[in-house]
Amino acid sequence: METMRSGVAGSWAVDTQVDETPAGYVGTRDAREHGPSRRPPAPAPPGSPAPPPELAAVAAAGSSPRVVSARRAFALVTLSLATVALLRAPAAVHAGEGMPPGTTREVVLALARPLATVTHPLGLDWPSERFSALFGHGGPATPTELVTAAGREKPGATMTGPRVAGNGQTTPAPVEPAPVRVPTTADPLRVLVTGDSLTESLGPTITNSAPATVRAQTDTRFGTGLVRPDFFDWASHARAQIAARDPEVVVVALGANDGQGITLPDGTILPAGSPGWADEYRRRALVVLRIWTDDGRRRVYWASLPPARSGRLDGYFRQLNAAVADAARQVPGATFLDLAPELTNRGHYSDYLRDSAGHTVLARTRDGVHYTLDGSRIVASPILAALTADYHLTTPVPGGSG
Repeated sequence: METMRSGVAGSWAVDTQVDETPAGYVGTRDAREHGPSRRPPAPAPPGSPAPPPELAAVAAAGSSPRVVSARRAFALVTLSLATVALLRAPAAVHAGEGMPPGTTREVVLALARPLATVTHPLGLDWPSERFSALFGHGGPATPTELVTAAGREKPGATMTGPRVAGNGQTTPAPVEPAPVRVPTTADPLRVLVTGDSLTESLGPTITNSAPATVRAQTDTRFGTGLVRPDFFDWASHARAQIAARDPEVVVVALGANDGQGITLPDGTILPAGSPGWADEYRRRALVVLRIWTDDGRRRVYWASLPPARSGRLDGYFRQLNAAVADAARQVPGATFLDLAPELTNRGHYSDYLRDSAGHTVLARTRDGVHYTLDGSRIVASPILAALTADYHLTTPVPGGSG
C-alpha cells in the first residue's frame, strides 16, 4: 500500500491510499472478513487551510460522492422538462411570443402552442395559474386598458357616415382631421414608426430614406399585438409614446403575432378567424387609433399586414386587415395603407418582388411573413409617398413598386 499526496485547488492536500496488491491476491483471514485496513490520512502541512466541510465529511466516512450515470441524468432532465411543459404550456407560449424573431422563437411556439391547446382544456395548467395569481401576475382574462376601452365600443358598429343611435338621435360622422403644417429642415416632421417585429427593419429604412424635412424614430416591440394585452398593453403604451415623444405622425405595422384566439375578461374565448374575433380586434384597433390620433390632432398611417406564405395565416391576416381598415375609417386622422399590390406578384404570395427600380429582389424572410431589407424598402416607398402627398414634402421620394 502506497500513500500519495495530491493538492486540490492548490490550497490543501489529500492523501490517497493506492492498493498495490497483485490481482487475485486473497489476503489474510482478517482482511477477508473485515476488509482492508484503513489508515487515517497524513496530516496536512502546517499552515494549510482546512478542506471544505463536505469533502472532510466524505473523507471521514471513507466513501466517495454518489455518481449518477449520464443516461440516468438525461432521463431525469427529460422527465423534468416534460412535466414543466405539461404544467406550464401557456407560460411557454407567453414567453415565446416575447422573443425576437428567429429559430428559437419559432421552435418554442411550434412546440408550446399545440401543447397548450391540449393541456389548457384538461386543466393541467391550473397550478401554474393559481401560483401566478398568488404573486400578482394576471392571466389572459385580466382586464387591461385596451380590453376595458374596447368593451365600451359597440359590436359591429361602423361610422362611414351618419348613424342613428338607439335613442333616435343622429350621430355625425367623424370630423375632419386638423390641417397639417409644411415641415422644413429647420423644423422637420416628427414621425414615430412603431409596432411589432415588422418595424425592426422598416423603421430604420424610413429614417434613412425620408427627406431632410422628416425626423423619424422607431419603437419596436417584439412579440406584441392587440390579441394579448396581458402580455403587452398597446393602449397604455400608446399613451406613453405620445407623452414621451410627441410625434406629429405615427406609422404603425402591427398584427403579425395576432393569428390566435382572444380571451375576454369573462373567460369567453373567441377562436381565431371567427366573426366575433375579428369584431373584437376592430374595437381594439379603434382604441389605439384614437389614442394615437387624439381626435385628428395627429395623423396615423397603419400599414397592412403583408400576405403570408402560410394559407392559414394569410387568411387571418386578411381578416385583421379588414378589421383595422374599418376602424381607420371611423377615426379622424387615421389612414389604412393597403400594401398588397406592392407585396404580391399579381395578387399571389412571392418571396421575390420587383423594387422601384424594376429589379427582382428577395423581399421576404424564411418565415414567409417578415421583410428583408429590400422588402422594407418596397414597403417604405408607399408610406413615404403618402407623407409627401399629405405634408407637401419638398424633397421627392421614390415611387412604390408594382
